[in-house]
Amino acid sequence: MSFDRITEEDFANPDFKEDSVRELIIAPLLAELGFSHSGKMRVTRSKSLAHPFIRVGTRNHPVKTIPDYTLVFEEKPILVLDAKAPDEDVHADAHVQQAYSYAIHPEVKCQEFAICNGRAIAFYSIYQREPLATLNYEDFRAKWNVLEKHLHPKYVLEPVRRKFAPDFGLALHRLGMGATQDLYMIGTRLNLYARLSDELFTATANLEHAGTPHAVSFDFERVMLPQVLSSLPVELASQFERALSNAPFQASAGLAIELDLKCHVGAIIENPDETFASLIVEEVLGSRFLPDPGVPTPTDIPPHIFQLRNAYKI
Repeated sequence: MSFDRITEEDFANPDFKEDSVRELIIAPLLAELGFSHSGKMRVTRSKSLAHPFIRVGTRNHPVKTIPDYTLVFEEKPILVLDAKAPDEDVHADAHVQQAYSYAIHPEVKCQEFAICNGRAIAFYSIYQREPLATLNYEDFRAKWNVLEKHLHPKYVLEPVRRKFAPDFGLALHRLGMGATQDLYMIGTRLNLYARLSDELFTATANLEHAGTPHAVSFDFERVMLPQVLSSLPVELASQFERALSNAPFQASAGLAIELDLKCHVGAIIENPDETFASLIVEEVLGSRFLPDPGVPTPTDIPPHIFQLRNAYKI
């Protein structure tokens, strides 16, 4: 999907109205996320209500606006999305109230809703007044993870997943990078290392991409492990390697090992808990031991895992 073909001049054109927003922005966006007219992830257009009102006390409160899209997952509505013209405010009380009224209707029962005027999209929870997030159209490409985290079923149904950092490998795939393109990662500080098999290891790190923290994993073959640990004093390297050779087959470097790596992005892997793409290390170009990395020791490492920074004194 192209997120940069609509310009401000287009939005300002009086002929660019709500139907243009639906056709040129929202419909392609939902298709890119995997929604279609049928199947497990589907879209219902302008879903009408058998009883177009909600009961408030002893009064019937009319639902005057039927949102343009109801996102359905496994036959259950999960989010309603209403389109507006570019000159309408996605935060206007009237629009928010009507979308909210529809979302809480007994025939719908969605916990979240969204409003898009083309220029921006705002995401709301029925449980709070302020929007969960607002994203401008020009940022759709760079901050795709925001759109995914507020529209894809795996996040809408389990909002706690939104706290996880987006995957850097997936971001590279979205930029069109593949296995044939070399990627040089210079000065990469990895944290948690783990053995995946007798011949394969992985290590994780955090980095910033497009102004957003991302998680990244590096997969490398056993033959590269001595090069990874080559900058450590011999005894520390031996302790680190032993930790990876015995249960729980993990060791934390605490960002004290800095590597220069030649990589390529691996295939996209999907499982019930996550979707990611590791970076596949082709060559270890350099390894540096940083006894004082200049950052606090990570606090999220379980005590039974070997921690390099606890094994030496500065």
